[in-house]
Amino acid sequence: MTGPEVDVDKVDALFVGDPPPPPEAAAPGLRRLRALLWVAIPLNILGIPCWTGVPGAALTLWAWLVADGEMARVDAGAYHAEDAAALVRMRRLSAWVLGFCLVSLVIQVYLLSTPAYGQLHSWILGHFR
Repeated sequence: MTGPEVDVDKVDALFVGDPPPPPEAAAPGLRRLRALLWVAIPLNILGIPCWTGVPGAALTLWAWLVADGEMARVDAGAYHAEDAAALVRMRRLSAWVLGFCLVSLVIQVYLLSTPAYGQLHSWILGHFR
C-alpha cells in the first residue's frame, strides 16, 4: 500500500451490529405533559387565594417527573429533534412552575397568619354558597 496502513479489524468493529433504530415520535407523552401543565398552572396561580396550590404542585411535580424520566431517551437520540426540544422545554417549564409553587406556598403560609386572609376566605366561601 502506498497510503497509511489501515487496521481492517478496527474498521470492521465499527460497523458490526444492527443500525440504531430510527427516532420515534413522542406525541402521546407530549400531549400528556401539556395536559398536566394546562391543568396545573391555573391551579398554581389560583393557589394563593383559593387553596388550590397543593393539587397544582402535585400535578406539576408529576409533569416534571415524567419529563425528567424522558431525558435519558432524549439524550440517546430516541426522539425526533422537534419532539426532543419540546420535551426539554416542558421539563424546563415544569421546573419553573415548581419554583413558583414553592414561592406561592411560602406566601400562603405567611398570609394564613394574617386576619385579612381569613376574611378573604370567609368572603369567598360565603359568596359561592
